[in-house]
Parts: sequence; structure tokens; C-alpha cells
Amino acid sequence: MKRFVPTRRAFIVAGIGVMLFMAASTAQAGWLFVLAASVLGLVATSLLWRHNLGAAAIERRAPRRTCAGDPVAVGLTIHNRGRRTLPLMRVEDHFAAFEPTVVTAERLRPGERSEIELVKTAHRRGVFTSGAVLLTSGAPFGFMRSRKAIEVPGETTVVPHWADLGSFPILEPSSFPADVLHERARTGAGQEYLGVREYRPGDPQRAVHWRSTARVGELVVREFEEEVQSRVTLILAGKDVGDPPDSAFEMLVSAAASIGIYALNTGHPVDLLRPLPEGVAHLGDPDRYDILDWLAAAEPIDSPVTPLVSQALARVGRRGTVVVLIPTLGEAARDAEDAVRMIQAAGSRAIVVAARASSWYDDVRFLDFDEGSSLQAMSVGRTAVRVVSRGEDLAECLG
Repeated sequence: MKRFVPTRRAFIVAGIGVMLFMAASTAQAGWLFVLAASVLGLVATSLLWRHNLGAAAIERRAPRRTCAGDPVAVGLTIHNRGRRTLPLMRVEDHFAAFEPTVVTAERLRPGERSEIELVKTAHRRGVFTSGAVLLTSGAPFGFMRSRKAIEVPGETTVVPHWADLGSFPILEPSSFPADVLHERARTGAGQEYLGVREYRPGDPQRAVHWRSTARVGELVVREFEEEVQSRVTLILAGKDVGDPPDSAFEMLVSAAASIGIYALNTGHPVDLLRPLPEGVAHLGDPDRYDILDWLAAAEPIDSPVTPLVSQALARVGRRGTVVVLIPTLGEAARDAEDAVRMIQAAGSRAIVVAARASSWYDDVRFLDFDEGSSLQAMSVGRTAVRVVSRGEDLAECLG
């Protein structure tokens, strides 16, 4: 706590007191001496005032999970655990999950508590575990100011905003004529007719092929091709451009959430990969809440993406889709062509979601890279490239 910090008002009033004292000495007027003493005494008394802000205990109430941009109810409880009354206070909540707010708390007698309810907007994605609350009081005259910062715990995960996609070019059976060569029919409970075989105990009666049974003289059942959805792996990497939450990397995080949820909704198993300062973060076979929570903790790290592609291909096999989400500048962008060629050589489909970095520059004259060449390098072979830009509708850019 910082105590006894004089305010500007204190210096002004003290200056007035000194001037009154000098005027009283010149005029030898008793009433001016009394007035000067009163003013200076008022300021001096403030030096002895104890605001006792250390007796304040604060609790925060916030949702465990919310989405970036959504309004939510957030509460603060201030409890006076001391033996003296807490003065009128200015309360500043600096919990990073929401925009800073300033309110005023009334005087609290010993044992009393104050409930503060606010509606805040989750302005940026992230995982937040605590935030500072700054208490400030200048009571009663505003001559001396006391401050105390209290770190208040409160776990809140702000997940990225996502768009509901109507379509996205995830690899499906026979997406390309040449890809049919990689398909291997397997028996299962699908809809595509594969052939007939002899009856086995446990086969359902509705599967019996009566014409073949009559022809061969024994029970024969129909066999269907197993429906296997291709696996989708999302790779998120690259440096950031702009100021979060309006930045290139934040747009890519929202794109990853949108694509991941779309893949789950269409029945595809999903994996996610992103670089860490040391190692790789991997999330396998998640549900939608796992995807959102995992992306809430993502940080921009500019590194080559081919090592991540190598791990992705070990999961998706020859009939999967690898989606690489990167900006158009930096080390990740320079490595994009090699990464795409690696995906295609393995027989999987490559999709690149590129954040157009130039759209987050206020003055394009400061660009020090060739964005056109970067996008062209990402488009080798049959690569599907989706470009997202600042201010554009994410669903339209991806769909």
C-alpha cells in the first residue's frame, strides 16, 4: 500500500494557508492568523489519517467459460474484516479477461460487505486465473491518497469466437478422381453395397440376400462397405500482426475453431497441433469444448510448420486432410510451400488458411515482404487456399 501520498489539492490548500499566514503577519490581523492556522491544520491532520485499506477482502464472481465478445455478469464482493470503518473508495478492476472498470464503494463498517454487480464484455481470448483490484481513497478531504492493489483469484477461460460454416473443402470419398486410387473398401455397416458372402451366426435376418440364397441353396447375406470419415488435423502457427483482439493471429484462432467445429459436426475425427516455446502442443480426438479451451490458450509462435506436418501425417494417413493456418509473413509462411508438398506427397489433402498480414498494417508502405509471392507459394498443386483479411466475414472467407 502507498500511504500519505499528497494530492494536488493538498498542495494548493497548503499554499493558500501559507499566503494567509503571510498576509496575517503583514496586517497583524488576528482573525487571519486563525484562518491560516485552520487551513494549515486541516492539511496537517490529513497526514495522520489512516484509511485502513488493508482490512478489505475482495472476492470476484465470473463465469468459468465465456466467448470473446459476449457480455457477461461479473461481481465483486468487498468485505471489511478490520475493526475500523473503511472509507469511501474508488474500486478499479483490472481482470484481463474483461475491459477495466471503475466503480465507487460506500463506507463499510466492521463486518459489513458491499456487493458490486457489473455487465462486462469479454474483449479478448485467453485463460485467466487472477487479476488485480486497485482500491484508492482520499477521504475525507482529498488531501492525502491511499492506494492498495489486491490480487484477486478467479478462473475464467475466454474461448475464441467462431463462425458456423455451411461448407469447407474437407476431403471426402472421391473428392478428386485420382484420390480413388487410395481408397480401400472395408466391410461394415455403411450404405454402399460391397458384395455377398455366406451366412454367419449373428447376422441380421434383414441382411439375407434371398435371390442368391435360392440360387446356391444356402443362406447368403449382403455385405456393405464400412463408412470411414477421413481425419482432419489443424496446424496453427505464425507470428501476429496488429493489436489483439483485432489481429491476424486472433483471426486464425477463430478460423481454427470454426473449421474444427465444422469437422466434428460433419463426423470427422479431429487433431490440433501448434508449436510451443519448447515442443509441440497436441490435442487428439476432442469434442467442441476441448477445441475451444485448447485454442483459448494458443499463443503466436513463428516457426517452421514442416515438423508439425510430419506429426500430422502420422495421424491422418493417406486419406486425411491437413489444414495449415498461418499468416502471410514470417518463418511459417516461408516454410508453407515445403509443408504443402509434404502433405500432397503423403496422399493427403492440403488446405491453407492464410491471414493477409497487409490488411492489419495501417500503412502498407512499411511492408517488407512480398505478400503475393507468399500466397502463390502456398497454392502449389491442388492446394485449397482460403485467405482471411481484417474486417471481412470469416464464414464467407472460409466457405
